[in-house]
Amino acid sequence: MPNKSYKRKFFFLMIMSILLRVLVSMNIELGNDEVYYRLYADPMQWNYFDHPPIIGWLIRFTTFNLFFDNDFFIRLGSIICGSLTLLMIFKCGVAIKDERTGFFAAAIYSATLYGTIISSVFILPDSPQMFFWSISIFLLIKIADRYTSRSKLDIYLISFGISTGLGMLCKVHTVFLWLGFLIFIIIKRRDLLVNLNLYLSALVTFIFFIPVIKWNFDHHFITYSYHSNRVNHLEGGINLSSFLIFNVGQIFYTSIILFPIFIKAIFHSLKKTKEIEYEVIFLLICVSLPLIIVSNFLSLFNTVLPHWSGPSFAGISIMSGIYLSEKTIQLMNVPKILKYALGFSLIVCITGIIMINHFPGTLGNKDENRIGNGDFTLDMYGWKNIKNQIYTVLQNDLNNKIMSSDDPFLENKWFPAAHIEHYIANPLNRTVLVFGPISDIHQYLFLNESRKKLKKGDGAYCIVPSNYAFDAIGNFGNLFSSYDTAAIIPSNRSNKVVRKFFLLRFKGYK
Repeated sequence: MPNKSYKRKFFFLMIMSILLRVLVSMNIELGNDEVYYRLYADPMQWNYFDHPPIIGWLIRFTTFNLFFDNDFFIRLGSIICGSLTLLMIFKCGVAIKDERTGFFAAAIYSATLYGTIISSVFILPDSPQMFFWSISIFLLIKIADRYTSRSKLDIYLISFGISTGLGMLCKVHTVFLWLGFLIFIIIKRRDLLVNLNLYLSALVTFIFFIPVIKWNFDHHFITYSYHSNRVNHLEGGINLSSFLIFNVGQIFYTSIILFPIFIKAIFHSLKKTKEIEYEVIFLLICVSLPLIIVSNFLSLFNTVLPHWSGPSFAGISIMSGIYLSEKTIQLMNVPKILKYALGFSLIVCITGIIMINHFPGTLGNKDENRIGNGDFTLDMYGWKNIKNQIYTVLQNDLNNKIMSSDDPFLENKWFPAAHIEHYIANPLNRTVLVFGPISDIHQYLFLNESRKKLKKGDGAYCIVPSNYAFDAIGNFGNLFSSYDTAAIIPSNRSNKVVRKFFLLRFKGYK
C-alpha cells in the first residue's frame, strides 16, 4: 500500500510538471539560445559550431520536419525529454531503495529550476542530454549492484556505452559520466577492470562520437578551438567576481531552499561510503562532483554559465532523496521543505510569465537609443508583434520600387540575428546574412556559405534592436552606395515603450 501511494504521488507530480511546462512554453517566446538552436534543424549536420547534432535532430523531429515550425513544437522535445528524465530519476530511487525514495528524488529534481525549466522547457542541448544522463545513471546503479548477474552486467555495460555515446551527441561533457565511473571502478570495483565488456562499452561510446570528430577534423576543430579560448584565461589570474556569480547562479538554478539539503546529503553519503551496501551512493558522488568541481575551478578564471554543472544535480537529487527517505520518520510524510521547494519553483515560473509579458516598462536602460539594454526579459518578449510592422514597411518599399522582394537582412552577431530570422525573416521569406568575427557569428559562418550572396546593385535591410544596439552604418555603410533609416518601430509592454527597432535600408551594393 505505501509503495502504491508513492507511485500515485509520482504520477501526479509528473502530470503537474508536464502541465506547468506546457503553460510556460505557450506563454513566453523563445530565448536567445533557443532561436539559435532552431537554426540547427535546417540544414541538419553531424556537428555544429557550438554543439553536437542531437538538439537539431530533436527539433526537426518534434516539428514534424519543420511542418509545425512554431514555438511550442520547437520546445516539445524539451518537454518530452524532461518528463522522461523525471521518470528515470524516479526509477533510480526505486532501484536503490524503494518507491518512496524514488518519489523524493524525482520531487527534488523537479523542484530545481534546472530540472523544471532550463532542461525541461527551454530547447537546449541539456534537454536530450539529461534524458541520456539519467538513463546512464540508472544503468550504473545496476552495474554497481553486486547482486547483478554476470549476463545482465554485460548488457548494462554495453547499454551504458550506448547511452553515454548518445549523451555526448548532445553535449560533450557527458564524458564526465565515464570519468566518474572510472573513479568508482578504481576505488571500489577493480574487479570490473577484467571484464572485456567494459572496454567494449568505451569503444561503443567512441564510435557514436566519430561523426563529431570527423566534422571537426574537416573544419579544423573550430568548435574546440573556440570553446578552449573561452575557458583558457588562466593567465589573467583569479577572478572572484565570476566565481561568486557562477555560484549564486548555480544555487538559484538548482534550488535556494533545497541547497542545504544537497550539502547535508553529500556529507551524509560520504560518511557511509565505506559500507558495501552504500557503494551505489559512492557511485553517485563519483558521477556528480567532478563536473561541479571543474566548473567551479573554471569560474575562478573565466565567465562560466551556471547551468554548466546542472547535470550533476540529477545524481545529487537521488542522493538527497535517499537522505530525506532515511531522515523522514513518518512513512507517508512528504517533508515540508520539499513542499516549499516545489511551491517556490511554481511561483518562479508563474512570476516569470507575468514579468516577461506584463511588466510595465523595462528593467534595463531607459536611454532613448539604447532603451531596454540589459533587460533579460526582452529576449523572450515582443518579437512576434514586430513582424507585421516590419512587413508593412517592406511592402511599401516594394510597391514604390525602392527595394526588391529578395533583399536580405544583414546583422553582425548571432544574437539577435537568430531572433530576427525566426520571428521576422522566415515568415516574410527573407534571408538573414551575418557578418563579423567568428566569435560573434558562430553557426552563421556556415549558413552564410549556403545562402544567396549579395550581387552588385543589390539592396539589404538591417534591424537594430535598441537593447542590442550597434553601429550598422559603420559596419555595412561602406559596402553600399546609399543608406537611410526606413523606420523606427517602438515595442510596447503594458502600454509603455520597452524597446525600439531601428530598420535601416541599404541600396546599391558595391
